[in-house]
Amino acid sequence: MKGKRVLLLTTLALLLVSCNTTTTQKDKLIFYVWGDSTEIANYEKIAKDFTNETNIKVEVISATGDYYDGLNISFSSSNNAPDIFFTESGEFLSHLASKKIMNLTPYIENGQLDVQTNNNPNGKIQLWDINDAYRYDGNQVGSGDYYALIKDWSPDFIMWYNKSHIDEYNLENNLKEGDEGFMNYPSQDVPMTWSEFLNMSFLLKKANRYGTMLDRVPYKHLMELIQMTGSSTWDQDNKYFNFSDENVLKACQFFVDLQVGDKASAPIIGPSGVGSGEAFANGNLSFAFFGNWAYSTYHWDSVGFEIGYCPAPIPDQDNITENSVYATSAGMISLAINSKTTMKEEAISFLNYYMTKGANYMASKGFNIPGNKLVANSDAYKNPEESELAAINQYFLKIANDYTHPIIYNNYIGQDTVENIFGKYFSTYLANPKGNSLTNVLSSIADDIRREI
Repeated sequence: MKGKRVLLLTTLALLLVSCNTTTTQKDKLIFYVWGDSTEIANYEKIAKDFTNETNIKVEVISATGDYYDGLNISFSSSNNAPDIFFTESGEFLSHLASKKIMNLTPYIENGQLDVQTNNNPNGKIQLWDINDAYRYDGNQVGSGDYYALIKDWSPDFIMWYNKSHIDEYNLENNLKEGDEGFMNYPSQDVPMTWSEFLNMSFLLKKANRYGTMLDRVPYKHLMELIQMTGSSTWDQDNKYFNFSDENVLKACQFFVDLQVGDKASAPIIGPSGVGSGEAFANGNLSFAFFGNWAYSTYHWDSVGFEIGYCPAPIPDQDNITENSVYATSAGMISLAINSKTTMKEEAISFLNYYMTKGANYMASKGFNIPGNKLVANSDAYKNPEESELAAINQYFLKIANDYTHPIIYNNYIGQDTVENIFGKYFSTYLANPKGNSLTNVLSSIADDIRREI
C-alpha cells in the first residue's frame, strides 16, 4: 500500500510539472481585431504608443476569416487567446452565456476605468446612452453592470451618392432645372421615401454600373428597414420572428424590390469581386449605404467626382420633414476583455488608454464617432484639418444625436445564426422569386428560428 501511495504521489508530481511546462506566463496583451490595412495600422499605432507609455506590450492580431469563428477557436488556447477583442450587441448575449466576457463595473467603480459616474464626475470617459446595449443585470440587457465599452459607432446606413451620375442623367435627357423629370440632388435634411429611392436608383443604373448595392451586412440592413416602419423584427420578448406583421412584409418587399423586379437597381446578394465601397470609389455605383468610416477606409477623399451624402430613405408616408425619424445605428462595435485573461490589470489599462488617447487618435483619422462622448464633441473629431472630413463628421454626429437608435437583436440566439437563417431562404427566393411567395419565405424563416431557439 505504501509503495502504491509513493507511486501515486510521484505520478501526481510529474503531472503537475507537465502542466506547468505547457503553460507559460504571457508577456504581452493580444488585441484581436478586424479591418483593412489602414484600420489595422491605426490599431498598431495605438498599441505602440501605449507600450511606449506603459512598457506593457500589445500584439495586434487581425482576423483572416470570419471574425467570430476565429475568436471562438482562439479562446481555446491558454497562451494565444485574445485579451481584448471586439464584440457587437448582436453577439453580446452569446458571449455572456459562454462566460467569455469580463465584468467591467468593478474597474469603473474603483477608477481604473476612468468613466464619468456620480462618484467620478470628472472622469475622462463619457459613455453614450447606447452603451447600455452592453449592460446586463442578470435578467435583461440595458441595465446593470457594464461588460464592454463602445469604441466607436455610426449611423451605418446613411446614403452616399455620386453627384456626377445625377448631372450625367440630366444632361443625357436634356433636362434643365425646372423641367419635368429633372433629377435634383437628394436633400441633406429631408429623406426620400422608399418608392422615390427605388425609382431614382433605377434611373441611374447603367450597363456598367449599379444604382445601389446591399452587399455589406444585408440582413442587419433589412432589420433596420423593419424598424423604420415602427415595427420590430421580433415579438415583444425579442424572441420569435415577427413574420406576420404587415410592416415586416412591407420592409422585406422593399428589400427584395431593390434586387429583383421591374425597378431593381442592386445586384442580388452574393459573392462579388468588387464590394460596394470599392465600386463607389470606382464610379460604378450611384448610391452606397455606409457609416462615416467609409470615407477614410475606402479613400473616398481621392475619388474623381463630387460626393454627396443624405439620409437613408424611409417608408412611404405623407408630410415628410427633417424631423422625421429615419436612421438606426448598426455600427456599435465595442471592446471587451476576455474573462480568463491572466493579464487583467494590463488589459484594463489598455482599455482605458484606448477609450481616451486612442479614441482621440482615431477621431483625428476620421474613423467613426468615438465611443467616448468627450472625444466625439472635441475638435479632434468635429474639426479635423480636412474641411470635407469636418463637414462629414459633423453631419454624422448630428444624425447620430438626433435620429439614431440601436438595432434590436434577438435575445435568445446570436445574430450570426439569425443571418444564416435569413440568408438561407432569401438567397433561394431572390434567385427564383416566381418559385415561391415572400410570405412563405418569411414563414419558413420564422419556423427555423423557432426550432433554433
